[in-house]
Amino acid sequence: MLNYKLIDSDSVFTELLVSWKKQNIASVAMDFEGEFNLHIYGEHLCLIQVFDGKEYYLIDPFKVSAEVLKTFMEDASLEKIMFDCASDSSLVRKQYGIIMEGVYDIRVLALALGYNGNLSGLVESYLPETSKQPMSNKKKNQMTNWLKRPLREEQVQYALSDVEHLFALRTLLDQEIAEKGLTQQVEQQMLTVGKSKGPDRPGWEKFSSWKYLSKEEKVYLKHFFLARDTLAQKYNVPAVRVLEKHLLLQMAKNVPAAEVDFLSYCGKTAPHRLQELMKTLKDAKSQAMSELQQ
Repeated sequence: MLNYKLIDSDSVFTELLVSWKKQNIASVAMDFEGEFNLHIYGEHLCLIQVFDGKEYYLIDPFKVSAEVLKTFMEDASLEKIMFDCASDSSLVRKQYGIIMEGVYDIRVLALALGYNGNLSGLVESYLPETSKQPMSNKKKNQMTNWLKRPLREEQVQYALSDVEHLFALRTLLDQEIAEKGLTQQVEQQMLTVGKSKGPDRPGWEKFSSWKYLSKEEKVYLKHFFLARDTLAQKYNVPAVRVLEKHLLLQMAKNVPAAEVDFLSYCGKTAPHRLQELMKTLKDAKSQAMSELQQ
């Protein structure tokens, strides 16, 4: 079992940052846990787990201000060793406007060496002597509600295990990268990790079939998507519980002509929300038609 310290205030976190500088600690292992439209509406940072090589820390973003989080994450002089930081960096960019600096993403090294799997597989390949979490426990904790407090000890240990081996993996992968003459390539790629490659795309453009849709289908999908998300946000529920993605796509391709046609898409909706959903979708259809006529 890994012991840890809880960071649950600005003052405690600031003291920790100062103590790292005094100790000349310039590199920490870091990972996030978040809520991604699983239990409530939207995406939310729920936990930051950090290992400085000696001590483990759990930083509670519900108790630490955005300003202090920004100071920490945008400090380029403090290296943050992570694995596959893309979704984490996107989360804090959207939620807090934070542009993460000083990130050393060991997935970049793994990809350069031909490995395209997850962190567990990487640990198993390079550190086979370490204990392995049962797959059932891993899946359970990936689906857990990280919004709730207090966290269960099982959740805590799962979260800490994601930073436990990052220092060791970094050392082993760095060595192999150097042996294969890939250091310069990796250093170049590392300059852009954690950075946006352009404006964040809206949700309706992230459908896998987006580029294959006609202009009309794209406009209808956008408005139906916005209608669904408006209600999901109002009720603070995952958007999929209002209407599943594949149904939005079907509606965009086969736009309901009458109210009964909308009903066929909304059959699984809770009765007390059915009329509001149908009205919202009909309004969305009208808005799409107006846009197409412009």
